Amino acid sequence: MSATKVYHDKQVPWDGDDKKKGREFFLGATHGGFVIEMHETVLGADVTTHAPHKHANEEIIILAEGTLEAYFDDKTQQVEPGSVIWLASNQMHSVRNSGATPCRYYVIELRG
Repeated sequence: MSATKVYHDKQVPWDGDDKKKGREFFLGATHGGFVIEMHETVLGADVTTHAPHKHANEEIIILAEGTLEAYFDDKTQQVEPGSVIWLASNQMHSVRNSGATPCRYYVIELRG
């Protein structure tokens, strides 16, 4: 990731199906060696992205469309479009589309 670049919507391919699909915009190191990754996910109605899990890297989730139910700290919380979720290192977490229509969100993973 050494040069400035526009990742055009129609040029970033999707993988998956109507229940769950995603696409990776980038994954690489910054000039200082910090690794950063960004992807987009679309979940169908009542679909959970994956079972609760944890990892060392922090994540930022930006909900663009639809509604999510976020699980962390053994609780769930409803998330509306335009909201941002900060997921701390080694914290159990998961998200589920709690709406009747697909939801779309972006994830930025900080893998320092």
